[in-house]
Parts: sequence; C-alpha cells; structure tokens
Amino acid sequence: MVRQAVIFVLPSVVAGQDLFLSARTTNSTCAAYAQGPYAKCDTCESCFNAGARQGVLCQGGGLAATGYLCPPDAQGGDMAFACMDWTFGSSAMQAAESQFKATTGDQVRFGVGTFGSGDDPLKGIGNCYRITTNTSDIDLIVQSINTGSDVAGDQFDLQVGDGGAGIFDACVGGDSPGSNTMFPGSKDVWGNQYGGVSNRADCAKLPKYPEQNKPMQTVGDDLVSLCEYSFDQGMRGEGGSNPTILSIGRVQCPEELVQMTQIQRSDDPFGYVPASPLIAEHECQSNIPGMQNNWCLTRMMDCRKPSGAWRSNSDEDLTMAGRRLVQTCTSDGYTRIDNQCGCFDCDC
Repeated sequence: MVRQAVIFVLPSVVAGQDLFLSARTTNSTCAAYAQGPYAKCDTCESCFNAGARQGVLCQGGGLAATGYLCPPDAQGGDMAFACMDWTFGSSAMQAAESQFKATTGDQVRFGVGTFGSGDDPLKGIGNCYRITTNTSDIDLIVQSINTGSDVAGDQFDLQVGDGGAGIFDACVGGDSPGSNTMFPGSKDVWGNQYGGVSNRADCAKLPKYPEQNKPMQTVGDDLVSLCEYSFDQGMRGEGGSNPTILSIGRVQCPEELVQMTQIQRSDDPFGYVPASPLIAEHECQSNIPGMQNNWCLTRMMDCRKPSGAWRSNSDEDLTMAGRRLVQTCTSDGYTRIDNQCGCFDCDC
C-alpha cells in the first residue's frame, strides 16, 4: 500500500466520469517531490514528465525510488503495478469506447498490451494499432504500453482478465497480497502461465477483487466478469485458442485511450484507419506444437509495471509533454501513482 506522506485531489477517468481520490498535497506543481534542505523542486521545470496527471506518492524503499522509479517488485517499500481498468472490457474502457463512437461514429473496442516492433525507436511503446480478427466483427484499437522478447512483430498481446502472467507475475502468489502482489489466494485457479484459464467456466474460480478491493468494487468491475467478457467478445476461445489477426496497422491514438494510459507519441499518424496495414499471411498457428505466435491475438495479465512506465524507455522528442510515460497504479489496480518526477528533489 502506498504510504502517503505529503492532500491533493486526483482526477482519474473511471467509467467516463471524474473520480476524485484523496492523496496528499494541494499543489498543482511538483512541490510534493521537494524534500530536505537541498530541495530543488518547487516547480516542474526539472522533472522529465512535468505536467502529468497527479497521483499518490510512491515511496519505493528510499528517496531515489519514487515517481516513475517506483519499483515493480518489493524492495523494502512501495511497488508500482499495472492498472486493472486498462483491462479489455473494464467499465472505463467501455465508457471510452462509447465516447469515441459518439465523437467519430466509429464503433471499436479499446485495449492495451504489447506489440513487438523492432523497427520503432521505442519498440512500439505508445503506438496505437487497429486490428481486425477472425472472431469479431468489431475492430480493435489498442495501444502498446509494454515490450516483450516473446512477442512477434505481427502479434498483439492484449491485457484481458486473467490472460496469463507470462515471465513475471505481480498478480498473485506473493507472501503479502495487497503489498507485493495484487490479488489474494492461490495461483492454482489462474490457469496457464501463458494464456490463463483455458475455458470460460474456469473464470468463476478466480478471486473477484484485489486484496485492496474497494476501488474495483466502487466502479463495478470484477476479475471474474472481465475474464468472461474476453471469451464473450471473441478475444480468446475455448480450449485456450487464440484469434487470428487478419490485419494490423498503426493509427492515431484516440484521446479517450490516451486518457487511460497517459502516454502519447508526438509522431502519431493522422486518422483511425491504417494507411498501409499488414495483412495476415496465414492463420494463427499457436495451438500447433512448435509453432510461433505470428498473426495471433494473444493475451496477458501480469499486473506488473509495464516497460512504458520507465523513463529509460521513453524519449522527449517522440512523446508529448506531460504524457511521456505510462502512469501506473498502486496495488488496488485503480489509484494512480504520480510519475512527474523520478525521485525527491527532481534531480534524477
């Protein structure tokens, strides 16, 4: 749990409305990072992500482990986690989809995840892609906020309810749920390391809420329903099958989706239809032993701080001011962590 030492009002978009959460300071600058006699930070001028949406302060085991340096694992202090309202079908995602349709007339589904793009300077972080699949007649517009050596260049790894933790698991299994992992209970009900549960009926065995459960309950989300929704909308199939990506291409990131992640590229293309999409060369063959995930819509949910939340993975010339980094959450999966600066005194 984040130890809040300094009260400001935090706006966070949930279910299409402003949710105001208590934190600590009344200053709209980076003053919360000013600590000690040599404090340099009464404004945001020296912060990498100055002007970003505020959040609670994370104290990740020392003066040099707060803000965007808040660690993704237990180091004697607070941890940063992925946000649960990024999950496909969350109340906030569905509200954002409705708002986008009202503005553009275009009905799509939103999501976040990983797109392996070796020819992009940021490895795809912050880019948005429009995807058509063989299991849904509604396109996806998704934003890549993570990287992974196990994700191919014509594959997208979508965050869905219990999509599989993969290499790192911050969802469950820690000795202190609510502190070093998000959810209570055993790993046994979460299914496969890659892919999560294989059948819709198995979703009912999952814990409904994180250990710190109030924010998720307040907005009307729960893990069981999010898991079931991913089956119902064709984002995964019975037996653990993956949809085939029919086409995928980069598009402009919708403001409604950027509001969720808080990262925005400065080199976005214009428009929400890709100019030159990649067209599938074959069906997804991931269910065939020995085959790769090319042209597959795969899935994940590891609850871990994503690559796009680290300053070392961002670039001032390729990102928008105040939206240079993915904004992470505390262990409740909804309360945002302030990521304007990397540490106290703003000199890092």
